[in-house]
Amino acid sequence: MWKRISSIPLSGVEEEMRGHLKLVCSSVSLLRDLASASESGNWSLVNSVAERIAMIEREADDMQRRTELKLYKGSIFIGLKEDFLRLYEAIDEIADKSKDASRALASREPEGYEIKILNGYGAEIRKMVEGTIEGVEMISDAILLLNKDATAALKKAHEVEKLEERLDDIKLSILKDLARDEKRLSTLTYLQVRDFIFLLDMVADASERASDVITAMIVKSGA
Repeated sequence: MWKRISSIPLSGVEEEMRGHLKLVCSSVSLLRDLASASESGNWSLVNSVAERIAMIEREADDMQRRTELKLYKGSIFIGLKEDFLRLYEAIDEIADKSKDASRALASREPEGYEIKILNGYGAEIRKMVEGTIEGVEMISDAILLLNKDATAALKKAHEVEKLEERLDDIKLSILKDLARDEKRLSTLTYLQVRDFIFLLDMVADASERASDVITAMIVKSGA
């Protein structure tokens, strides 16, 4: 696909993309450890994982800036250059919201009785986390397929859109459970968990936006 959208090779850009995507996927995959640690009530580990996510997000930011500079220097059809930048904004937001979600959950340790209440719908939270990770991995696969098989990349992008709809249903289920238990939880804990769920949903939303950009890029390139 690069040959269709660039008049000269995008030297180094693909390598930078791979590195950036690997960092973003790593930051999101750590949400699994974060959820597991919170469910077991190990808030020291929750804070540790949140810090690791923040460190990876900063590293991803640095790599994103280097990639953007190379994109600006590359000779690419102007409309698609803008799409590349939009794509990287969405990818960067995935890592950013992953960091925000982890920090929201790590902001304070709930009381022991509250953790027991929250664990009552821990399975749904794990399902949402796993789905979010899956969506980000599919976006990564779609981007890496752009240069090999545009049809397969398009299929992956469409799968992300379908997954995001399922994650919306899970989110609503968790929020209903949280609202049901609102009076049994402190206001701070209620808001803490609600914010975590909303920010986790924003990770999925950013993945969907990235899938929309990928679709547009494939259509524009005529691949």
